Amino acid sequence: QGLFTSVESGSIVGRVSRPVQILSEKFTMGGNGEGPRIPGQKIVGAILGRVLRRSNGPRVLGVIPARYGSTRFCAKPLKLIAGMPMIYHTYTNASAAKSLAKCVVATDDQRIFDAVKGFGGEVVMTDINCDNGTERCLEVLNKLKAQGEHYDIVVNIQGDEPFIEEHHIDVVAEVVKGDAVMGTLARPHKDEADVTGVNNVKVVLDVNNYALYFSRAMIPYNKKGKYDPDTPYWRKLGIYSYKASFLPKFIEMPVSKLQKAEDLEQNKVIEAGYKIKVGIVQEAVHGVDTEEQLDDLNNMITSGKFPCMDLPSLAHLGR
Repeated sequence: QGLFTSVESGSIVGRVSRPVQILSEKFTMGGNGEGPRIPGQKIVGAILGRVLRRSNGPRVLGVIPARYGSTRFCAKPLKLIAGMPMIYHTYTNASAAKSLAKCVVATDDQRIFDAVKGFGGEVVMTDINCDNGTERCLEVLNKLKAQGEHYDIVVNIQGDEPFIEEHHIDVVAEVVKGDAVMGTLARPHKDEADVTGVNNVKVVLDVNNYALYFSRAMIPYNKKGKYDPDTPYWRKLGIYSYKASFLPKFIEMPVSKLQKAEDLEQNKVIEAGYKIKVGIVQEAVHGVDTEEQLDDLNNMITSGKFPCMDLPSLAHLGR
């Protein structure tokens, strides 16, 4: 699928995405010609905004796990987009979410730690032996709790999504304020490839948007065994939220049969009888997965094409 994709009940030709606008704001001259904007400016604004937000209701912690030693794309969080590290863009855009009381990068590498500190972000060093980003989220939660900070909900934000929409974070935080212990997002499918690809996870929902099942297969499946464009297929996105009280249980839960069959960790939650609620969004901006995507993106920025392009014209980057 494309690096940048959007579905918004029909044509969106000419629509410029908020991530594009943000990037344009960060790396163009200010409106009065005062020169390039200061990278930390938006972060300071986001932190001040969180201080002013209402203190009632659940406190939400956003955690961005960021590893250096990925086998597929080493040092990805520090790769430059328009002259700033990828993790800077993810952190800045995530920090704009209205729901977050705090946004923190969780890393096991001093280079990433120093980079985040360097642009004014909040970062916590985590154990190098953590198996995945979810374990890093729990470690951050426990460390902040030991410092006297309390959070009710934890949102796990992918570090390689520099154009994460803050609205998505707000939606996924909202869905776990009820009886669900875990939340995620889904969007309507776009085409047959969106549904049949085994790396594109699909979810079947009940009438209240609770997940019934997650699969790499085409679900719902029909008697003909063929894709049906009129069937409401839902494509799951790569963001999760957890009730803070459930996160330790999630980590400790053994691998279930359905989890193993699909290689999808969230299935163990449903199999154990817990509820996962799914927030619906109409658009999705996907992550930067390869060096080629990164090069294409930077070439577009350098040539001045990126800020004025609409989302469909960028979709080829991820193919």
